[in-house]
Amino acid sequence: MNYKIKYIERNGEKIDLIFEFNDQKENQILPIFLYSEVVNFYNDIKCQLESVLRGEKKHNECSGNSCYWNIGPQETLIVDNFANEGDPSEITVDTQELRRLIDEWIAARDKFKEQKAKGEI
Repeated sequence: MNYKIKYIERNGEKIDLIFEFNDQKENQILPIFLYSEVVNFYNDIKCQLESVLRGEKKHNECSGNSCYWNIGPQETLIVDNFANEGDPSEITVDTQELRRLIDEWIAARDKFKEQKAKGEI
């Protein structure tokens, strides 16, 4: 999945970032998952993904602050528990692709925090 990095700004200052996926409404669930769940539960989600991808478990399901996810060996279902009525509330993502996106998300956030600390942003 292709994305671009978009900065969240307050009073002209970049305070955080998000991944913005193509304009399909379903893909708005991924930034919510990355920003709210992966940020808070990165190690747990990484372990859940790895245990399924290695075949140790058939699937892993969990719920976090705003999303529910069910990781399968081929696909992962992510549900936005707070989607507005009429808006898409779930997306299915290739599990390997999700693992890659999570790694890229964490790397981008770490780089952003490092640049912010150095005053480069």
